[in-house]
Amino acid sequence: MDELLSAEWLASVGFKWTQIDRQPDKHWLLWLGQGLREPGRSLTCFEDIGIEVSPGLGDYGWFCWLRSDAAGRYHRFIHLRHLETRQDLIEVIVGITGRPWNPENHIYGLLHTPEQAARLRAEHERMDRRLRENNPWSDLERDPTAGGALPEHREAYDKERKL
Repeated sequence: MDELLSAEWLASVGFKWTQIDRQPDKHWLLWLGQGLREPGRSLTCFEDIGIEVSPGLGDYGWFCWLRSDAAGRYHRFIHLRHLETRQDLIEVIVGITGRPWNPENHIYGLLHTPEQAARLRAEHERMDRRLRENNPWSDLERDPTAGGALPEHREAYDKERKL
């Protein structure tokens, strides 16, 4: 785990990327809220808290933010620190969640409890879901590591297709 962070590794452990206007690099995000839910102590939404990382400039490694969208899109970002290695990121996530690191529980860009992840894996085996996965409806869905399209992405995509 002393290996350097990379986009390929982030994709392989369940992070999803987005890149909006004026961002020179992809921002990789793992929502933690769903995996923090416990009986009697639930958060209100999976977007209550997440970890977002993006390549830094020069010798800065990767930027790491604590993110909350509880009150709307990009409501709060708190820069936690700069990261270099995979282990750096794992330690931040384990420290925030109090749960052991297990990428098998990172599904759809969200950290899930082991029980939630098992249920989602079982649902994924349904034929209708497998057919949908193999037949994306638009070019926006062809990259499984991309986060969901924002409304402005859809508008830009539609404009391009009309030209």
